[in-house]
Amino acid sequence: MVIATLKLNDENLLDDWRIISAKITEELVDEDGFLSRDVIRGDDGVISCILKWESKEKQEKFMNALIARTDEESLAMMAEFGRIVDAKNMTREYFKVL
Repeated sequence: MVIATLKLNDENLLDDWRIISAKITEELVDEDGFLSRDVIRGDDGVISCILKWESKEKQEKFMNALIARTDEESLAMMAEFGRIVDAKNMTREYFKVL
């Protein structure tokens, strides 16, 4: 399981976040080893994305493939994500589900 925490670049981008977050979930559904994704937002504005994968290896394989994408649609989605989210301060923690 991966828990990614992030903040928006601007609170006025919350609706934009909801749109791109839904797109992310749509893309993940067909990925090998992907189980689920939940998104929660605390009172402090921190957004936590809880992603469950069959294994850390499958999650890492997906992330490496995502980073390597160069098609126009993927690059546009990454640019949109960067416009909405403070990606520099985004954190990821890995957990093993027992």
